[in-house]
Amino acid sequence: MTNSSRQSAFPSLLRRIISAIVDFLLIGIIWFPLGLSFRFLPTFEGETVTIVVRNLSNLFLLYIFFLAYFTLGEGILATTLGKFIFGLEVVSMRGRKPTFAQGLIRNIFKPLDLLLLLAPLLLSAKHQTLGDRYAKTLVVKKNFPVPGIVAEDRYLRTFKKIVAVFLLILSGAFLAVSFYFLNNYLPEITAANQAIATYFMRVEKGYELNRNFRAAYETASSQLREEVTLEQYQQRLASNPILPLALEKPGEINFYQWEFIGKDNLIVTGTIDNQYRMEVELHKENKQWKFVSGNVTVEN
Repeated sequence: MTNSSRQSAFPSLLRRIISAIVDFLLIGIIWFPLGLSFRFLPTFEGETVTIVVRNLSNLFLLYIFFLAYFTLGEGILATTLGKFIFGLEVVSMRGRKPTFAQGLIRNIFKPLDLLLLLAPLLLSAKHQTLGDRYAKTLVVKKNFPVPGIVAEDRYLRTFKKIVAVFLLILSGAFLAVSFYFLNNYLPEITAANQAIATYFMRVEKGYELNRNFRAAYETASSQLREEVTLEQYQQRLASNPILPLALEKPGEINFYQWEFIGKDNLIVTGTIDNQYRMEVELHKENKQWKFVSGNVTVEN
C-alpha cells in the first residue's frame, strides 16, 4: 500500500470539524428545549464588569449527556450521526470496532481537546486527538483499511506543526486570561456573598432583639449612614414587607449576577424562592464589602 493510499484513510480536519458541528447541533436541539440551558458570561464595558453564573450545575449534566451521546454512538456503533453523514467511523488501532471502554476513554478527553483547539490532532501523524491516543483509536473514512506508519510531505508536516503551535499559544492565552479573571473576581464574589449573608444575619438578630438593628447599621457602608440616621434606618427595615421573607428563607436566595462598577461598587442580583428578584448594592470600604441598599421585586 502506498503512502498516498494510507493517507487517504484519514479524513481532513475540516471534514472532522463539520461532522462534529452536526453532532453538537443535534445535542443542542435535544438539550435546550428541555429548559436545561446554562449561562456563564463575563462582559466588559468600560469600568463595569458583569459576571453571570446561572444554572451552572446544568453544565455538568450537559457533560454527562455529551459523554453518553458520543460514548454510546462510538462505543456501540463506531460512529455518530455527524460521522455517519460524512462517512467517518472510529476504529481501534487494529481496525476493529472500538470497545465501549475505548469509546468512554476517547470522549472523556474531548473537552480537553476542544480547549486545546484540536492542536494535538495536528501534531499526530495518525490524526489522533488526546482521547484517541489514550483510547488507542483512530477516526478514518468508512471501509478504508487502517494505515500503518504514515509518511507525510515534509512541508505539510511543518505547516501543520506551525498551525498547532499557534493554536496552543492561543489556547494558552485564553487559559491565562481565564486564570487572571478567576484570580481577580472569584475572591471578590465570595467576599460579597459573605458580606450580604452577614448583613442579613445581623438584621435577623435585630428582629430577635425587638428590632434593634444597631449592629447591622454600624457595619453598613458609610454611604448608607450618611443618608439616614439609626432611627430612620430602623424604621425603613421595620416597614419593609419583603424583608421578613428574605430573612425567613436565606437558603432560598440564589445569587447569579455580579456587576462590578469600578473598583469599589458592586450590584449583586439573585432570586428568593424562585419568585422574587433581589438586588443588593455594595460598596467597598477598607477592603471589605458593605451593604448600601437592597431591592426586591416579583421575578418575571
